[in-house]
Parts: sequence; structure tokens; C-alpha cells
Amino acid sequence: MMKTIPGYIGLCLLILAVLTGCTREPQPAEQPVVSEKDSANTITVSIDGSTFLPDATKSIKRDFSQGLTLKKALLNSGLVDFTADGKRIQSVGEVSLDSSLTWAVKLNGKDIEQENWDIELHAKDEVTIYVKAADRGGDGVAYQTTLLKVSGGSIKPSLKRQYAGIYVQECTVRDVLKSSGVVRMSENNKFVVAVENVIPGMNERWVIMVNDKELMENGLDMKLSPRDAIKLELAKVS
Repeated sequence: MMKTIPGYIGLCLLILAVLTGCTREPQPAEQPVVSEKDSANTITVSIDGSTFLPDATKSIKRDFSQGLTLKKALLNSGLVDFTADGKRIQSVGEVSLDSSLTWAVKLNGKDIEQENWDIELHAKDEVTIYVKAADRGGDGVAYQTTLLKVSGGSIKPSLKRQYAGIYVQECTVRDVLKSSGVVRMSENNKFVVAVENVIPGMNERWVIMVNDKELMENGLDMKLSPRDAIKLELAKVS
């Protein structure tokens, strides 16, 4: 009887070794299946300001669902507003463009024409919103821009917009205001009458600043440099 004990012990050790090896095998639940699934059910929407608006670069992820169109994805991003007819992008974030620039969209690196807003997306698709010259004649050119900021201040805090345009050599503050499409000047072009159809009330005025410095009375003739930022802010008259 004693002669069988070593063989019995050896068999037990063998079984224990096999069981131990099995417990060390990664179980399916330990594999990164869930994270891969989550990644597969999202799309990416990015803003590429490039040389036009380098400070506007941003990227977000949104859940993907069957039947999701390009336009719906852009609207769901919370970044994009379309024109009233729904054919063009009017603004991205708080930034609109003057007639010299236009918003364009790429899907997985390929340009999308405006009439294809209803194209259906797939999981893991990458949508990129970027700025280009409206005339398309300067692809590859590193344009410089001017920026017009509009603020309602404490009087109208909901009014907060930005307008970008291609910098034109020797342009003045007045030139940018007039070309923006949102500023109405006096007949002699010396005063700002309204901005975004907002006319100052009694004891209010539109303050004009360049790079956060208020302009003097003749400041509209000031010549601008690339990347200069003009700001119009509604303020109380002291």
C-alpha cells in the first residue's frame, strides 16, 4: 500500500499544475473588448483653423448611430450653425467668415461638396471642418487674416461673435468694418451706427479697439497688420 503513495502524490501534483495553468489563462472578460467596441461606435469632428485661424483648432468625439448623416453629425457637434437655407455653414463656434473665406468639410481626408450634406457616415469616420479662400485660387497659399470681434458687453451679454477675413495689405480699420457685412457705418463713414443690427441706446456707444487698445476719434484710418484683432464692444457712456 505504501508503494502507491508516491504515484498518487505525483498525480495530484500534475492535476494541480494543470489547474494552476488554466487559472493563469486570461479570461474573455479580461480582454479589452469593451474599449474597442466603444471606440468603434464613435465619430470624430475636428476644426482645423490652419493658417487662417490657428487658435480655432479643436477635436471632439460623438456617438455613432445608424443613419447618421454628415449634416446631422455637424449639428450634433454643438459647434456648427448652418445658413437659413441649410446649404452652407454659417459659423463654427463663435466664428463667422467674410466673403473672402468659406467653411469647407473633409470626410476621412477627402473634400465633400455642399450638396452631399446628407451622405451617411460610418463608425470611426473623421470629419474635419476647415477654412479656405472663397475664390479657390490660392490653394496652398499661407494666407494671413484679420479678426473682427463683436461683444455686447454687460449690456447685451448674449451678443458675442467673431468674423475672420483675408488680410489685405494697407487695409484700415474702416475697411474691415465695412467688409464684414455686420457693421453699419454713418453716411460719412466716420461713425459706427449699428453692429449686428444693434443700435446703441441712450448713453450707450460702440467702443472700437485694436488688439485691446481703444482707438482715438480718428482711429478708423489706422492701417492694420496681419493677425490684428479689431473689437467692437457695446458700452455705457460715462
